[in-house]
Amino acid sequence: MAVPFMFVDGNLTLVLNNKSYQVLPDHINYRMILEILPTATPDELLKVVDLEKAVATFSDGLVEIKNGQVTYEGETVHGSISKRILEFMSKGLPFEPLVKFLHNVMENPSMQSQKELYDFLEHEHLPITEDGHFLAYKAVRRDYKDKYRGTFDNSVGNTVKMQRAKVDDDRSRGCSDGLHAGALNYVATYGSVESGDRIVIVKINPRDVVSVPTDCNCEKLRTCQYVVVGEYQGELLKPLYSSNFSYDEQDDYEDDDDYNIDESYWDQFDEDVDDEDDYNEYEDDEEDDDQY
Repeated sequence: MAVPFMFVDGNLTLVLNNKSYQVLPDHINYRMILEILPTATPDELLKVVDLEKAVATFSDGLVEIKNGQVTYEGETVHGSISKRILEFMSKGLPFEPLVKFLHNVMENPSMQSQKELYDFLEHEHLPITEDGHFLAYKAVRRDYKDKYRGTFDNSVGNTVKMQRAKVDDDRSRGCSDGLHAGALNYVATYGSVESGDRIVIVKINPRDVVSVPTDCNCEKLRTCQYVVVGEYQGELLKPLYSSNFSYDEQDDYEDDDDYNIDESYWDQFDEDVDDEDDYNEYEDDEEDDDQY
């Protein structure tokens, strides 16, 4: 059964479940609504028409869309998170994971950490997971131990953590204490195919991010905890991944658990970059000091 509608001068009026909705050309899903209008059911259309209500209902009113702006508890949310929520909506992607992501950001106890995380995500556009976390890369040794001290086991499935208070929150110090992860460009500068280094995929809760150092163009971060969810089998290209990051669900990856990084991949990066393993300013005997 066709949905009753009127279309006058670009303005669309729909009757959905006995209620009238006006869709103007500046609606974030305007084009999508016109495309699906001939075949969509009233409930399908309602999901893309009344986004403001859908977001507010899902978040119990904490997150709202007002005049094209994302707000959290009434305060406007700026930067990459707001842009990505609106982007997901405009592409018809599930917005719920972004709302969860925003909740997790707001649970970070440091306002400065929240702001720095925006810088990191704005620069790299790393994908998020359905539970509101995000994915990043980490270079490790052949045996999956951290490159700096070789004390943390980064095998797939492991949770790696340290006390938050021991993670350096000063972003002006590039090489310092903390669990490090970042963008693919960043981890490649510290990997070595000759020594058999690997790249793993880690899942990070935004609330656990402590600082985003400025020395690597905001391509890395320090956190107090992450979960190793996979081994590098190709660049993360999708905007949204499952919570458990199962490779079986990823069409973009090869089903090869023994995947090795081709030497030509490392060659594209500057060989003159200082190796962080040579950093000595923070020499101590604390086991909670992964650093890289």
